[in-house]
Amino acid sequence: MVDTSSKKLISLSKSDSQPIHLQIYKRFKQAIESHLLKDGDRVPSTRTLSIELNVARGTVENAYSMLLGEGVFTSKGQAGTFVSTPYAFDKESKRSTPKNSSQGLSSVSPTQGPDLNTYSHIFLPGSPAYDAFPRKIWSRLGSNRMRSMSSIEMSHKDPLGYLPLRQSIATYLRLSRGVVCDPRQVFMTTGYQGGLDFLSKVLRLSGQEVWMEDPGYLFASTLLEDIGAKVIRVAVDNEGLIVSEGIKKSPQAKLAIVTPSHHSPLGMAMSWSRRTQLLDWAGSNDSWIIEDDYDGEYRYSGYPLPSLKSLDQYDRVIYAGTFSKTLFPSLKLGYIVLPQNLVDICTEKANIYQIGSSITSQLIVNDFIAEGHFSKHLNKMRALYSHRREITSHSLSEILGQEIAVNSHKNGMQLVVKIVSGHSDNDVTTAFNKLGYNIHALSNWTTDPNQNGLIIGFTNVANKKAADEAARKLKSCFAEI
Repeated sequence: MVDTSSKKLISLSKSDSQPIHLQIYKRFKQAIESHLLKDGDRVPSTRTLSIELNVARGTVENAYSMLLGEGVFTSKGQAGTFVSTPYAFDKESKRSTPKNSSQGLSSVSPTQGPDLNTYSHIFLPGSPAYDAFPRKIWSRLGSNRMRSMSSIEMSHKDPLGYLPLRQSIATYLRLSRGVVCDPRQVFMTTGYQGGLDFLSKVLRLSGQEVWMEDPGYLFASTLLEDIGAKVIRVAVDNEGLIVSEGIKKSPQAKLAIVTPSHHSPLGMAMSWSRRTQLLDWAGSNDSWIIEDDYDGEYRYSGYPLPSLKSLDQYDRVIYAGTFSKTLFPSLKLGYIVLPQNLVDICTEKANIYQIGSSITSQLIVNDFIAEGHFSKHLNKMRALYSHRREITSHSLSEILGQEIAVNSHKNGMQLVVKIVSGHSDNDVTTAFNKLGYNIHALSNWTTDPNQNGLIIGFTNVANKKAADEAARKLKSCFAEI
């Protein structure tokens, strides 16, 4: 346990512009990275540490909530709070898994492999682990809400969404993503595409030039083109969007849409210098940025990166989040966090356009967050997805090693497999998907003719047996074409 040496580990500067709880949060991460704290070490209680550091207990609790939400700390009730790093989880899983077991970390029944007569979620990109969703908790919360829904809730007509949920989201974003916002800036939407459709109307994007990453999210570019926006495809490299290229192609673009925490679909994070360049461009040009943080919670190497909006000194970033990746897609529940100077016009337009979703789902999600289930679920999924990514990557490399090269980025819910054997990604996906799967061809997400690969999900790969079986079927498709 960290004892009186806490002051050495957690040195604070009250003259620093950074909030004290963020300083504590970062000092703990630095201590873990430098191996001063190791997996299983018990950390002081919030009361003890607040006394040692001479700060308010609530300040320490805010820092601990962020660390617990990211899975860096784990709470064991009265036993205390302990360090629990993803690396240590992997070591522990290897020790505790029997040599003849293919079950891995999942506590649910293993998937028996894809049934060719039904739709398989194995290898499906961007989908959460359906076998690990806490159905009993969700069912209980849903039943409670149906029995106790008040007449006010039944007649709810606020186009911006259920206020307590917007308050919960604002708190969650402040603690986990560094986004400081008022609940009045949070608008509930029918998923990310619903939010983008609403913003396209408010910002009058028809006929306007919009930067899109290349490769970039296929469905966003399709929507923009459908409403008449002029999509300007801007190349990416290992640092993310090449801002200088965007400026050359369209210096006066109205909007840029980016995935800075985890590029969709290639997986890299936008570098600090590129983030600064992008924000400076938007600030000097009076342009807007939509930050699509579609799975920013899932990072398995290092620690979650700050959101672009948390760095925005110009107030030009519109933050877009969704529960489709963290809970399940059929909720069709997302949210946007608006800059202050867009709140009034968006509130006015929200009374004209239908942007929200069912009040029932909003009530249940709010209870799910308020009772602490959401942070626990994310913690569990980070560990589970990290493991499932490893077994999927290993199976693909082992079975298709002559054909492909697996992307090394350790984050998100999918990975990109580059085809090195000369086969067409469209031919491979067409053949494989006829077997009941649903992977994507990378070439369909880009204008770059040199991009040739497969976008493969790993979150629903329950064990090595399932990964191997799907990989062997994928290999058979290479042999047939």
